[in-house]
Amino acid sequence: MAAKVKFDRGAWWVFTHYQGKRKKKRIGPTKANKREAEQIARKINAALALGTFSTEQRRTLPCDAEIRRWHTAYAPTMKLSYRLSTESLIRIHLVPFFGSKDLRELREVDLLAFVRRKLEDGLAPRTIRNALAIVRRVLHLAQREGLVDRNPAARIGELMRRVGRQAATETEEAQFWRREEANRLIELARIHEPGFAPILVFFFSTGARRGEALGLRWEDVDFEGRSIRIRRSITRGKVTTPKSGRGRTVAMPHSLAETLFDLLAVRRRDAMGRGWGDVPKYVFCSEAGAPLDSSNLSRAWNRLRRRAQTKGIRPLKLHSTRHTWATLALASGKSIRWVADQLGHADPAMTLRVYAHVLHEEEADLSFAEFGDPKRPYTAPRDEAESEEVANYPKTLAPPGGLEPPAYGLGNCC
Repeated sequence: MAAKVKFDRGAWWVFTHYQGKRKKKRIGPTKANKREAEQIARKINAALALGTFSTEQRRTLPCDAEIRRWHTAYAPTMKLSYRLSTESLIRIHLVPFFGSKDLRELREVDLLAFVRRKLEDGLAPRTIRNALAIVRRVLHLAQREGLVDRNPAARIGELMRRVGRQAATETEEAQFWRREEANRLIELARIHEPGFAPILVFFFSTGARRGEALGLRWEDVDFEGRSIRIRRSITRGKVTTPKSGRGRTVAMPHSLAETLFDLLAVRRRDAMGRGWGDVPKYVFCSEAGAPLDSSNLSRAWNRLRRRAQTKGIRPLKLHSTRHTWATLALASGKSIRWVADQLGHADPAMTLRVYAHVLHEEEADLSFAEFGDPKRPYTAPRDEAESEEVANYPKTLAPPGGLEPPAYGLGNCC
């Protein structure tokens, strides 16, 4: 009774002799498959030696069924946006590629084959990474339940970072507006999109996310303490918690306080004129007093962005208001910890990684690096024309040097 590895009919096989019967399993044609077959044979021989070997067929773990089972089981723990995005990745990319392949047979080369195929299809490396993150979670769950021995997707984050660097043509940095551009955007909004202008000021003044602005209520605004409490978010029409799952308090600049105070006066006037009774609880609401719809917000922004582009302002995304706030805050000397808390980042390292390019990297005072006791200020070297003129200067007329060089008399010339 033993297991052996043989090369037969163009592939490596594992042949097992047990209780007078022979079992065989095809592994593959490559050298890597040979190593895999040898590893399988060693495990079988060890199980035979311990008496724990069994010929009963284990149930297969089809990738498509296991991935869908994970999504169904863990859907209650997911944010709505994440649940919908993962469902789309599973349906469009993962299930068509992996199909009913046994989860136990997945190897890192299979994941890299998925990466190669999707890159050829024009999919962005970030989207590919998000799809394979689902596979990593499914394999981690199967490993925890003892269904698989190892997780071949454990290093997929590192691999995708390398893929992203290879596919990129330039380094990626957060896009932001300069202060002059931001002020011009707000001026254009007040003229052409007056209903959109207050929320644009809010974005630039706090760095809040879109859903957090839509979910802001008047009870969250503290005019006396000059602060705003971010406690909820509206995503795809559903009220939920902020992205980090935690609330936070952000500072309210004087200009934003004036804007919101004027907006509150408008809301009170509308409530009296339209018979609403009470002021709508949401700060940024529709003309009917209902929470502002995200699609209407996008349409107003797209109109303003097209108009601003004709004025020479870069047509960045609305989310760039968040990058603008963070960039200006760090450039003004605010600490990484404070900026991370204001943005709602769970880890300041993320803030540093995204906005490291705006930190002060140059200082005028370099006295700490001065060595050799310099005695004079640095002067530029002579240019080539001056150096040639000095070289061709008549040596008989060149002064020997010193503070008071001697005058050339008749005796020196004869």
